[in-house]
Amino acid sequence: MPKVFTVSFADNETMPDCIEAMAADLSITPEMLIRRALAAHLGEYGLQEVPSGVKVKSITEFLIHSGVLKPGTGEDEQCLRSGSS
Repeated sequence: MPKVFTVSFADNETMPDCIEAMAADLSITPEMLIRRALAAHLGEYGLQEVPSGVKVKSITEFLIHSGVLKPGTGEDEQCLRSGSS
């Protein structure tokens, strides 16, 4: 089950309007804009270099080894299994 983080704003705050306006300007959803902002703020925090000697065979496998995706969930697990056989 995906994790959900809820952010609430008071009725008199303008941030929700700014988020919606900027998202509309970029032709994306407010959620996509928030994800972009978080990614820009966090930068490379928690990411790692793919270990030397590891030969990645797909983008999913690369994302797992670099720390973007967790291994062992759905498609990700099968990608790693096929690479280790």
